[in-house]
Amino acid sequence: MFGVFDIGGTHIRIGVSKNFDTVEKSIILNTPENFEEGMDILSKNIVELSGGDKILSVAGGIAGPLDSKKQMLITSPHISSWVGKSIVENLSEKIKAPVFLENDSALGSLGEAVYGAGKGYKIVACLAIGTGVGGAVIISGQIAKNKWGFEPGHQIIFPGGNEDACGKKGHLEAYVGGKAIEKIYKQKAENITDSEIWEQIAKNLAIGLNNTIVHWSPSIVIIAGAVGLNIPLKTVTSELYSLMTIFSAQARPEIVYGTLGKINGLYGALQFLKTRQ
Repeated sequence: MFGVFDIGGTHIRIGVSKNFDTVEKSIILNTPENFEEGMDILSKNIVELSGGDKILSVAGGIAGPLDSKKQMLITSPHISSWVGKSIVENLSEKIKAPVFLENDSALGSLGEAVYGAGKGYKIVACLAIGTGVGGAVIISGQIAKNKWGFEPGHQIIFPGGNEDACGKKGHLEAYVGGKAIEKIYKQKAENITDSEIWEQIAKNLAIGLNNTIVHWSPSIVIIAGAVGLNIPLKTVTSELYSLMTIFSAQARPEIVYGTLGKINGLYGALQFLKTRQ
């Protein structure tokens, strides 16, 4: 049995798989602020979901950049008490199995690229828009090599603009992320029904996507995450193509929604683990 997890700023998703084809069982829980409580939740639920079968190995993602050895968070605006504590060492000790860690958005992107909307494409860019904004570029079914990870949500789109959770101004996340939306519009993203608000969010996202595309040059761009799936892609695409002048119409990548929903990170973790057997 293999364990997979996805630790976001708001929720933890945990699952298990007997093979590398599907996640058979999964649950969703609130992300605790306390690190030790988080380790207990992860280990307890992985074991319970396994139904008594031996856990052979575990992989998962967490929100934020990791140290160079991929053992722990080095910074996080959402779960700061987890920073600098070895998730890999602690969890491995509790469940007595090897543990592999990656950025949560990178694994969500990997899941969509291999099992979801990006299946069949060689170069896939994915932006996961939830509490914050993350993402990655996937090449031939693997997360593209990098030094410190990918943080597309922290690209600057309006210098000196809104402040986001990291304390800096003008980042994409400060205009389209869930926490930022609630701060700007005084209501949670899931409660917004005003189409004009979503139109403005879509236009802000288009600026970030233009930067993402000219840097990564993907075959397809996937918009995922609980907030991302509410952003009107027709407006995003229209605004994006009006901004993007360097690529011809034939060279512009398709912009689509993710298809795996809230468990794309679990499928990404499954693929990540598969390559390490």
